[in-house]
Amino acid sequence: MSVQDIAAAAVTAAGWEKLLEEILARATRDTERKQDRSRRTEQQIFNAALRVFARDGLSRSKISDIAAEAGISTSTFYEYYKSKEDLAYDVPMFYLADFFESYRAAAPASMSARERLLLYLTMSADYAREHAEWARLLYLEIWPSVFVSETELQYTINDFAKIVQFLVEIGKVEGWVDPTRNKYDTAAIIIGGSNQLIITWLLYRKPRNLTKAGAEIGERIIRLLECERRAT
Repeated sequence: MSVQDIAAAAVTAAGWEKLLEEILARATRDTERKQDRSRRTEQQIFNAALRVFARDGLSRSKISDIAAEAGISTSTFYEYYKSKEDLAYDVPMFYLADFFESYRAAAPASMSARERLLLYLTMSADYAREHAEWARLLYLEIWPSVFVSETELQYTINDFAKIVQFLVEIGKVEGWVDPTRNKYDTAAIIIGGSNQLIITWLLYRKPRNLTKAGAEIGERIIRLLECERRAT
């Protein structure tokens, strides 16, 4: 490896760590509650909301149902949230922060961008499988909503895409992504394919093994990018 390659690798590693630190800082900041509030009660509300949203859908869910499911009064609910919409946008951020933290621990900068991208797509599918109620809320109701742009959640969803965009750019440096391709368009294709797989599983429970399918579609996407690069 040349001196230039070593220097480029160091810059890439630093940029990777900085990106993940910024994403985690935003995600955790947006979900922090005041110290005088009970974290236990907040978690009860989160868990209850997921069950109610998954059962009734966001539009038909009622605050009274969420409060009852959480074992608290409606007045206590309002000490934490002004509306069910505020809660509906906060819950995905809480879980996305957890996902980002897990991914950061599993994807050190020493891995190649190809390896990190494959891991990202695999872990995204696996996390949706493990947290199906949360995934149903995020992928079927929140992500497609035009109102997301008016909330803090928009920044967290953008951060989800920024990781893919960063890896696409590093893929160009590593030589397996066509350097002429727009990183935003490429990331949109990658995320769209992964999300559609998760959505199909949420609706029909197919494929049966979502984690395995997530890894397979990740490999297929990466191979397509590699073939496209060789064709140029």
